[in-house]
Amino acid sequence: MVLRLKIKICYRNKCIEEVGIANSGFSGEKPEITLPEEIAKTLFGEKFSIVFSEKILGDGSRVSLAKINEPLELYVVTEDRVEGPVKVYAYMVKSSLILINDKTLSSLRIVIIDPYYGIWCFRDEIGRRERKGVTV
Repeated sequence: MVLRLKIKICYRNKCIEEVGIANSGFSGEKPEITLPEEIAKTLFGEKFSIVFSEKILGDGSRVSLAKINEPLELYVVTEDRVEGPVKVYAYMVKSSLILINDKTLSSLRIVIIDPYYGIWCFRDEIGRRERKGVTV
């Protein structure tokens, strides 16, 4: 199983709510996400600027991805709290999944307690509260 989080992604005055995967092994020095093409078009319209950027995967292999030049604002949304925004850059992918990298999770103050069962909390809730990831 994976930890799925309800997220809100905003670009300028347009926001959408989606589900993002938190424990995918996606890492980086800066807050980043992967963004399916259809969602990118919903947020940015049909024309937007990209550059190709090389990323190193968890197994050490390299892949070239289309990085959207404009930053987005990302929030994590729960029944009682919204954390964010975090300024993130997105890599456009053909997949239907939004992956959230480790730096973004850290910036959102998310602590994964049990990745298999999707149990997590915010950093200020450690030892006091456990949250369950969303189901799809």
